[in-house]
Amino acid sequence: MKIIIQRLQRSALALATGVLTAAVCTAQAAYPERPIRLVVPYGPGGTGDVIARVLAQKMGDSLGQAVIVENRAGAAGSIGALNVARAEADGYTLLLAYTSEMVINPQVQKGINYSVDQDFAPIALAGSTPLLMVASRNTGVQNLDELIQLAKSRPGELSYASAGPGSPAHIAGALLAREAGIEMLHIPYKGGGQAVADTAAGVTNVYFSGMPPAMPLLRDGRLVALGVASGEVSPALPSAPALANRYPELDLSGWFGVFSPKGVPPAILERLHREIDAVLQSEEVKRQLAAQGVQTGAMSSAAFAGFVQQEKEKYAALIQALGINDNN
Repeated sequence: MKIIIQRLQRSALALATGVLTAAVCTAQAAYPERPIRLVVPYGPGGTGDVIARVLAQKMGDSLGQAVIVENRAGAAGSIGALNVARAEADGYTLLLAYTSEMVINPQVQKGINYSVDQDFAPIALAGSTPLLMVASRNTGVQNLDELIQLAKSRPGELSYASAGPGSPAHIAGALLAREAGIEMLHIPYKGGGQAVADTAAGVTNVYFSGMPPAMPLLRDGRLVALGVASGEVSPALPSAPALANRYPELDLSGWFGVFSPKGVPPAILERLHREIDAVLQSEEVKRQLAAQGVQTGAMSSAAFAGFVQQEKEKYAALIQALGINDNN
């Protein structure tokens, strides 16, 4: 009798497991069944917002469900990142993250309430763009030499904007000041959109911008391009010199990636990676983003995760060398 009961228990357990597995597989196969939220942790108008809206439109078409871009600015991207980290791990909330919130903020901001390794799953690299050094037309300079000359004649009077303490623009500005032997005042903003707008308006003098938000302001003459923080010129703006050829450490391309909360089922993560990769590899999207200085390329989720770890190490060394923290 005991043996029969044990067999019945095992059969019941196997049946229950099979039913549960079938239910999970059915749910994953039907994904997505409702709109997906894509959080951009900055305000409208920045590079990440441009990439997110391209992804949202094309992914929505292929998935058959709307992908809704939601801007959640603040704390150099950490507010939006935390919102996604605390969301349900069901594939319906994603983060279009920048270098800042994934590899810099956890090393700079005190009391940050998320862990990149424990709270997020890397899905796909969405694009990269060299930081474009621009100056306000009101500053009166046409090239880097003129800016350096002006800064040396007025130490501490010129200012450079950033998307927040510890952001790539902050690091690039601090690096330039160190390498060129000049003093500039750091003015942090809550996002790149307002930083580039205020630089164009002459509120600040210089900004290391993502290329998409700066390009229209260059065309209408409110900004002057002084160079790209890269070892190569950008095809989108070949007239801007490669700053890393002069100052090797100024090779600071910003990158954007799509992340989900940790714990999303692997089948859904794989589906999302395929969809994102298909969008980014389409010739239409490549041309659309390349025209604004955003470069795309195929990378597996595992390779992207490894890349994020390498970037953490790179920026840790820069942050320590420059003495950057959330107060400067």
